[in-house]
Amino acid sequence: MTIAMPIALCRAELLTIEGRDATTFAHAQFTSDVSTLEPARWQWSAWLDAQGRARAVFALLRVTAERLVAWQPLGDAAAVRDALQRYVFRSAVRLETIGGWAVHRLDTPPPGAGEVAAIGGGHAIALPGTAPRAAWLAPAAGVMDDAALAAWRREDLAARLPFLAAALAGEFVPQALELGRIDAIRFDKGCYPGQEIAARLHFRGGNKRHLQVYRVEDDVAGLPPGTGVLVGETPVGRILYAAADPSGLSANALAVVTDDARGSVATTTDGRTLVPGA
Repeated sequence: MTIAMPIALCRAELLTIEGRDATTFAHAQFTSDVSTLEPARWQWSAWLDAQGRARAVFALLRVTAERLVAWQPLGDAAAVRDALQRYVFRSAVRLETIGGWAVHRLDTPPPGAGEVAAIGGGHAIALPGTAPRAAWLAPAAGVMDDAALAAWRREDLAARLPFLAAALAGEFVPQALELGRIDAIRFDKGCYPGQEIAARLHFRGGNKRHLQVYRVEDDVAGLPPGTGVLVGETPVGRILYAAADPSGLSANALAVVTDDARGSVATTTDGRTLVPGA
C-alpha cells in the first residue's frame, strides 16, 4: 500500500510480546480482554502493580497470531520490559523493545476503528481527536517535527487520552485515569496484577480522583508530566501531560485531581495559574 509523505513526531516506545503463549501471557498481565483480540486488531490496555495502580497505559496491537506490540504514547518501553520479564516464568514468550522506530502522522484516511493496517513495514491505527487521525508506527522517516508533535498532543488532549509518563508509573488507580471510558479495562475477566483492588474500587466505589483539563497562559516547557497541582496551599493532583497552543504562549494540560478540586482555579507548584476547562 502506498502512503503520503509521513510526518515523524517522536520516538515510538514499543514493546513486542512474541511466542506461542503471547496472548495468554498478555491476558494474564494486562487489564483488557486480550483473549478476544484478533490478529490485525488493537485495543487500549494497561498494566497495574499489585496495589492496583497503573504502571503503563498503552495501545496493544495484535499484528500476527503470535506477536503483540504494546505502544506507550508516553512511558518507557525498556522499563516495562524489564519489570514484565519477572513474570514470564515458563511461558513461551519473548519480550523485546523495538529501537529506531517513530510515531508518524499520516495525512491519509485512517484505518477503521480497532483495525491495524500493515503499511510500509509498519503498523497504522486510528486515534480519536477532533477528527479521526492515523498514527503510523514504523522505522523513523525523516527528522522529528516539533510543531507537528505539539498539534498531535493537542488532539490527544482533546480526546482526554490518559497517557502515563514513566515518572507517574504507580501513581493512579484505573478509575482516576478513566480507563473504562476508553475500554482499556475489564473487571470481570480472570485475575491480573492489581485486579482485586481495582475491581473492589469499581464495584464498591470510593475513587475520589478523575481527569481535569486546564488552561494555562504560559509556555508548555514548565508543565512536565508529574507537575503538582494545588488549590490554595493544598495538593490536589498532578499533570499527566500538556499541549502547547500554536502560538507557544499558552497551553492546555490534562491532570488527575481530587473530585472536590475539579472546576476550581488551581496553580502549579511553581505558581502558574490553571483555569479549568471542559
